[in-house]
Formats: sequence, C-alpha cells, structure tokens
Amino acid sequence: MFQPSLFAAALALGAPALTHAGTDAVDFGSFPSAAGCEYVEINLRGGLIRFAAKLAATQEPEAAELLRNIKHVRVNVVGMGQSNRDATLARVTGIRADLEKRGWEKIVTVQESGAEGDDVAIYLKSKDEDSIEGLVVTVIEKRGKVVLVNVVGHIEAGQIAKLGEKLNVEPLRKIKVSAQPGV
Repeated sequence: MFQPSLFAAALALGAPALTHAGTDAVDFGSFPSAAGCEYVEINLRGGLIRFAAKLAATQEPEAAELLRNIKHVRVNVVGMGQSNRDATLARVTGIRADLEKRGWEKIVTVQESGAEGDDVAIYLKSKDEDSIEGLVVTVIEKRGKVVLVNVVGHIEAGQIAKLGEKLNVEPLRKIKVSAQPGV
C-alpha cells in the first residue's frame, strides 16, 4: 500500500511517456487499459528528479540523498479487467524474460499462495560490488493489478532498503546489507 510523503508527492509530479534511451532504462512498452480499472504511468528524468531532491532535502534528507543519484524513474500501475488481463500478464512475463536474457540478476522472487497471493520479481543491474545502476520491480497482484518500477542511477548497496521503504516495496525493505567491505 502506497504511503504518502514529500518524496511520493515529488514523484507524482512526473508526466507520462518513455523516450529515455539509456542503457539501463527498461522499456515496459504500452499497456492497454481496462474500463473501470486503475491506470497510472509516471516517468521522471534528471531535472525533475533533482528538483524533487531539493524539495525533499529539508524534511526527508535520506530520500534527497538517494534522489540526487537517480537518473530516471518509471512506474506503471495497470488494473486488469477481462479486456486486458491476458495481454498484460503476457507483457510482464516478456519483460521478466527479457531482463534475464539481458543479464539482469533476479534478486527477489515471491510467489504467495492463495487468492490474495502476489507474484513479485525484482532484478538488479550491478555496476560494481558496492553499487547498482538499475533496479526493476515487477508485481502481479492477485487483486487484479500489475505494478512495474524501473529506477536508473547510481545506487549504493546500503540505499536499497531505504529505496524499498520510500517506494513501499516490501521485499526491498527487508534487504540488509553488511556495512563491512567485502562481506
């Protein structure tokens, strides 16, 4: 569940459309919307993210620090109905397969059972042993919604849990990174 904060409000300033051609940006493609279902597309790049960092600096300095190193954020939330369910699920499956084919490392897989169980896969593109340059979160909620997040930038290992907290991505919140080099 998304929790409001100054960080979230700054992210909400984004406008739709993906034209970023950076090597770490993932093109989720387009998704058909279903009548009566939620559809959100957020696409933030450099200048707007730096602006958000300045806004967040006084009230959420940790979020501001993270934002300063981010180049691009893309978020899609697609409600699924009868008209778009099959195409949306096929698209997410294709995105996951493409990430693995392109060498992204799957770091989290969650497949909850039951009617309310979700299907989560999180991928990283490493820069070196202490940082990443890309993060993709894919969530298929059994309640009939797909959430896709792509973050591009220089993210230190210790900031991943902070990112999960700020974006309310439960599996990332649980990642603990050792403070000792090489461990």
